[in-house]
Amino acid sequence: MNKHFLPALFMALLTGFSNAQNPGCDGNRYINDVFQTVKKTTVTYAPSLSHTGVPMTLQMDVYEPEGDQIAARPVIIFEHGGSFIFGDRSMMQPWCELMAKKGYVTASITYRLYPFFLLGFPDSLDIFDTAVKAVGDMRAAVRYFREDAATANLFKADPDNIFIGGYSAGAVAALHCTYLDMEDDIPQFLVNFINQNGGLEGVSGSATNKTYSSASKAVVNMSGGLYRANWIEQEESPMISIHGTADETVPFNSGLAANIAYLQGSNLLHARAEEAGVWHSLHVVPGGGHTNIYENAAYKLHRDTFWSNVSLKLEEIACSTSSAAPELAAVADWNLVPNPVSGDAITVSLPEGTENALLRIFNSTGNLVREVTLTASHQTVSLGSLPAGMYLAMPASAGTGKVFAARSLMIVR
Repeated sequence: MNKHFLPALFMALLTGFSNAQNPGCDGNRYINDVFQTVKKTTVTYAPSLSHTGVPMTLQMDVYEPEGDQIAARPVIIFEHGGSFIFGDRSMMQPWCELMAKKGYVTASITYRLYPFFLLGFPDSLDIFDTAVKAVGDMRAAVRYFREDAATANLFKADPDNIFIGGYSAGAVAALHCTYLDMEDDIPQFLVNFINQNGGLEGVSGSATNKTYSSASKAVVNMSGGLYRANWIEQEESPMISIHGTADETVPFNSGLAANIAYLQGSNLLHARAEEAGVWHSLHVVPGGGHTNIYENAAYKLHRDTFWSNVSLKLEEIACSTSSAAPELAAVADWNLVPNPVSGDAITVSLPEGTENALLRIFNSTGNLVREVTLTASHQTVSLGSLPAGMYLAMPASAGTGKVFAARSLMIVR
């Protein structure tokens, strides 16, 4: 995506909002690429115990924007995918680098995988036990950055703005880390695993590490799921997701994940978040699978839309002050139909009371191709002679200062 169009859009909308508490919040940083290069440091973040009770240590790769001078930077911690059996932390490097170039400190962690070479192929109970361990490892990583900020301060992390996320199994762990607590209606087998693994905080981490909070302020969900969607409750952390409707590994709705363990997928999680009043943004990839939406060129605009949504919401959280930062509306707050569209017009629906909105449409290379002023909450917009292809639609209200999450638009001729 063209790196110049977002600054022009958001700098204009953010004018007049004070973020004096954080000099990094200028309406550009945390949204756009403000750094060209990133440096990686590998550190040990926690002592732990293996599946067989053997002492071990866990490492993470930490990515920082090269030459950054900001004293306190928001942190995003990722876990990789691989069905809790395979994979390694290098798998999240592209997303760590992508967000580090926007000014975040990012990390991809090693967490305890099921040792199938030693114990054989796992059943569903083995995977649930391993998932509980992965949640504990994520919590230890969050605590690591808070302890570092209070002591050596190696990474200039902002302890008040730590976000978590992941892909596939890593997203499953991050979602459970965010929404599972002991007050939930948890089946006894899962309670047993939690208790056997040191409680929700887990066994990973040093004695001093465990004195810090493991709370996070938002979760980035890439094709993940929860055992039960109703664990998402009022006033819990925001969730920003992407999921393909044809995902055969972690179901878009519900079913056996990797043919091993039952999960409820992103579509049900976001329906529950809407019911509970939790801020949420789900980017749906029609026909998208589990892996191809992150790798294939055909899905690039979907990825760009998702990461735009992530950047906007995390920036809003990190830069909020008592003087009120701009509100990022959930994707559910606006719509465009039909989509895909074969005709020459779409109907854009915004919340009642949205004033002086401007709809911008960008093509797959990030160039602005259409700009329309919206004078009504529901308005038909001509697409003119735009050719078939994937586009990005982004409305914004100058009257309220509200910036809406982006939506993809498919034109078929």
